[in-house]
Amino acid sequence: MRVAFRCDASERVGTGHVMRCLTLARAAVNLGHEAVFFVADIDPVLQQRVTLEGIRIVSLPSEPDHASTAIEEEHEPGRQKTEADYFLSAAAHYQVDWVVVDHYGYGEYWVASVKSAGYRVLFIEDWPHRKVSADLLLDARPGASVTDYADYFSSENILCGSEFNLIRDEFFSEACHPAAEVRRVLVNLGGYDYRGLTADILDQLAKESFCHPLNFTVLLSQSSPAFARIQKAEYPFSVTLIDHCDDMAGLYRSHDVCIGASGGSLWERVAIQLPTALVIVADNQRLQAGYAEGMGLVKVVADYASGSADFDISAFRGFVESHEIRQRMQANSCRLLEKSGSPRIIEALQTAKPEGVTLRVATLNDMHDFYRWQTQPGARRFFRSPQLPRWSQHRAWYQRVMSDPATQLFIVCSDGASAGYLRIDGSEVSILISREFRDRKLAGRALNILTRRYPDTRFFADVAAGNFASRKLFKRAGFRKTGERSYEY
Repeated sequence: MRVAFRCDASERVGTGHVMRCLTLARAAVNLGHEAVFFVADIDPVLQQRVTLEGIRIVSLPSEPDHASTAIEEEHEPGRQKTEADYFLSAAAHYQVDWVVVDHYGYGEYWVASVKSAGYRVLFIEDWPHRKVSADLLLDARPGASVTDYADYFSSENILCGSEFNLIRDEFFSEACHPAAEVRRVLVNLGGYDYRGLTADILDQLAKESFCHPLNFTVLLSQSSPAFARIQKAEYPFSVTLIDHCDDMAGLYRSHDVCIGASGGSLWERVAIQLPTALVIVADNQRLQAGYAEGMGLVKVVADYASGSADFDISAFRGFVESHEIRQRMQANSCRLLEKSGSPRIIEALQTAKPEGVTLRVATLNDMHDFYRWQTQPGARRFFRSPQLPRWSQHRAWYQRVMSDPATQLFIVCSDGASAGYLRIDGSEVSILISREFRDRKLAGRALNILTRRYPDTRFFADVAAGNFASRKLFKRAGFRKTGERSYEY
């Protein structure tokens, strides 16, 4: 199985989408599958992180900068469709079985465009608020429930909750040690922090005498408007400013507490049992922040989702000065998360039953089906070689075709059942549907999927004289007659 990942790697979003997709991709590779990333504008450090895992990265055209829009806001339909076309053009060179999309800007318009090319889609969501026609939906937040999506998605196709978490194994290997007294504080509101909230919070803490003995480590991109402010500021406490970290688990373990945002990194801190003063920075974080606080895992100290807000100094002081509060957080954390849920997600991709008409790449295991289809009565009537082959001849042909890079074989599936095949020799297309699946218009739908999947390819078909059904089929699929026997798309 080959899995394509289309994740948002833009600086505004930070590393979260890429890292949780990388967690899932690593699980796929460890289970013997292949993974390929399709990204635009990826940070060089992140790019190196992905390639070091042996995973290919395919670059897409840069996405327009919309700094005035909210990070979690969905793109307008035209932009989604355009970017889906960019993806389809790039993905045409990789025979992928699943597309995993982790991008706040993409919704139904992007998903529908990709599904029209016969790809199966896993949609990663963390904020139940919209309908999408994906094959599977993943909400990896602990506490997420299928009932959250009752108005949006079919319950049997939802993967959600702590058993499907996207946390890397290193966050489970060794927990943070309980600190009787807080001295080291990590501040991490997301890599970019485009609103400069990190500097605002440090400015407020600088006014509080109980913070002066603390040592703060701030993880922040140099592109953040807060970076230069912090670099130039003079604080009554120690501040170490770093712009990236290759070992987040190690960074967490080297600190007593964290002031952290309520994104995906929240659950990393819960898994490693790092007590957290939680800051909400976006609307889509409120649901999981409320759940985490209700479970006694964190203490919410600020909500900046709706604009300006004050950092709750009193709540933070109680969190810092109470060893009992922090101990309870760690105890509750160890009961919630035990191991990564990524292998379970990959297993779900393998076992999910396809719906509708799909194409999958043929394998050696399909050899017998090909022989059965080609030897059905009347199947070879218009073949260039109409005589029935012996099994030994078919086997030699099939093995030769499977190793020929100029030929591609696809299985046409109907609700997961193998219904026939579609063959591409260079750019010549031929198709055969098994007799028991005739009269379902599968051939025409398969051709439409093919031309959508390969938007930059010019296909042609050679139709024998007297094969009126095939002539009608290719015309309906958008092929035009260019010769006595030839049709082009």
